[in-house]
Amino acid sequence: MQKSSGGNQGGAMKEWNVVITSQMGEEPRLLKELADLGEFHPSGFRAVFLGKVPDVGGFLETLNRHWEEKPYLPHLLSTVTPIRTVFPFTLENLSSRLREKVLDFIEEIGDAAFYVRMKRRGHKGELSSQEVEQALDRFLLEELEARGRQGHIDFEAAEVFVVVETIHNQCGLGLVTREMKEKYPFIKVK
Repeated sequence: MQKSSGGNQGGAMKEWNVVITSQMGEEPRLLKELADLGEFHPSGFRAVFLGKVPDVGGFLETLNRHWEEKPYLPHLLSTVTPIRTVFPFTLENLSSRLREKVLDFIEEIGDAAFYVRMKRRGHKGELSSQEVEQALDRFLLEELEARGRQGHIDFEAAEVFVVVETIHNQCGLGLVTREMKEKYPFIKVK
């Protein structure tokens, strides 16, 4: 299995289910450390890699064991963000695509405290992370209310985090729970 590639158009790969950031200057060492855990490619952005792993839960567990057994790993790895779905977007259709895809998370959010967090890579000056977060927060509140659920936004005590990662013209969407953040020190949704 090929572990890294520089030949992707625009630096992004078509299928990915984790976004990984390395500590600055540690990209080659981190890629070597992760090589047996999946397929990882540069994203086209410094210190950011897109990964395709066979099982995200198993990957997080293995990485957590490595984190505890290898004291140097925190000096290589900054963050891991699990992603459930990836789709292409344009500036014109990003909002509608996000609203369509985030509906898959409604039942999991349910009555929980939540908020949306977006990491924008690409489209500087064309796309506002804060505006996308606020619009998606409002949409989720409306959908939850329409379904009789009590989900609410809480930046201090959120139980669920909807994560949006844009890389060039691809968008990854995931759901992180407070339990995941507590269990895995490299999941750092803020």
